[in-house]
Amino acid sequence: MSSDKARVKVSNPRQSSEVLEAFVDTLLPGDSLFPAASQVGAQHVLAERLRTHHGNDAIERLIALLSEQGRGFASLSEQERVHAVRRLERSEPTLFAFVRAATYFAYYQHPSVVLAVRKLGHDYNDAPQPQGYAMPAFDPATNAPKHHRGFYKKTEEMSPVDTSSLEDLLSGLPRYPA
Repeated sequence: MSSDKARVKVSNPRQSSEVLEAFVDTLLPGDSLFPAASQVGAQHVLAERLRTHHGNDAIERLIALLSEQGRGFASLSEQERVHAVRRLERSEPTLFAFVRAATYFAYYQHPSVVLAVRKLGHDYNDAPQPQGYAMPAFDPATNAPKHHRGFYKKTEEMSPVDTSSLEDLLSGLPRYPA
């Protein structure tokens, strides 16, 4: 870490929150239909995930990595923030992938974002189960494997498999139904 970045210290939780808000809004700024990421609290989920998976100092480390020549990320212009995020993506690809995924997951599960996606006409659930997604009926002509490593068998052609010879192998495992 350069000496400029080492000088950027987080003095209080409010400063941390401001930087994380600016960061998530740089990733997902929102528009007339979609809220900005900070409006749905993505920064709070990101902070929790960072602490849980990367340790208590992970937020301060991220903030230091995002600083630009000793200037805090929250004080940068929009263009400078984008540049700082791209720099983070290049210099710390594993950390960047983690914070991007944590931010996106937090954002796209929020009810207001789910509603915005639905307003675009998409069948979108915050959790696909138990409702699932509407799927067309299976058509063997188009849905059957084409790689010739498997095959399709109609349900009425199926028969039970005798597993009694596997009793020794399965003896320590729970059996369903019990």
